[in-house]
Amino acid sequence: PPAPKKSMRNFVMYFSCVFGLQFDPIKLEPKRSSLKFLKQQLKKLGWEFILVSLLLSVLSAHDYSFFETEFDASSAILSPMQMFSWKHLANNYLVAMGLSWSLSQSSRGVSILYNLAYGCETYEVVKSPMFKSSSPSDFWGKRWNILVHRGLKNGVYKPVRKRLSSSYLAVLAVFIVSGILHEYVNLVIFTHPEMGFPWKQIVFFGWNGILILLEYAMGEWALFQWMQANLPRICISTLVIGSALPLSHLFTGEYIKGGYFKAVEMAEPLIICGARTTF
Repeated sequence: PPAPKKSMRNFVMYFSCVFGLQFDPIKLEPKRSSLKFLKQQLKKLGWEFILVSLLLSVLSAHDYSFFETEFDASSAILSPMQMFSWKHLANNYLVAMGLSWSLSQSSRGVSILYNLAYGCETYEVVKSPMFKSSSPSDFWGKRWNILVHRGLKNGVYKPVRKRLSSSYLAVLAVFIVSGILHEYVNLVIFTHPEMGFPWKQIVFFGWNGILILLEYAMGEWALFQWMQANLPRICISTLVIGSALPLSHLFTGEYIKGGYFKAVEMAEPLIICGARTTF
């Protein structure tokens, strides 16, 4: 970006802020954080704290599988019948929601520390991907973990597209690299004895790369244009999320077994829920 190149101060601030500073596009200077901005950040953090606490209170009581199934939700291999079971899809949706909200909460909490220390605004890392996504590319490119997206865009997508002159190959490269990156991260931070990382993340992110390529190829079809123009955003977002849900256990299952959510629970006040009710 041009802003960090303007001065040594901008350069140091840009690379020392983990969650990304907001720069004025005209002045190329960091945007100063106002009292109004800080209040908005704290208000959003408070709501996320409540939402994460309530959701994890329910999911924790059911071992993160609210709807009881006859198979391990984190299994690598499921039959098509199991993958498209409504209970499996619902469980995956709830866990993905918990991951989204907890990631947004934690990143916002750290961002507020940067806002106070630097006196500057930071951009949101997670932007309501579960409820406001209009397409797979909107989900991954503008709403889910913007920090990682920007790194992969600058470090993988742009070089591959420039080298091969193909946006399709560049997209596939991004999601393959993302899968490998997540395999490595999970291997480092999770130590559960039953954990295995040969290909789950690569398959999951590879499938999402294919979904974006399908969007490129079919997004202009009359049916999809009609849906974009007439369906409520929440319905569109649910359909977008639904396209990845059959395989999302490959991604979230590692976080359940590895103890990610148990670690989050330690920072949240939980409501002790009763025993499982069979649905």
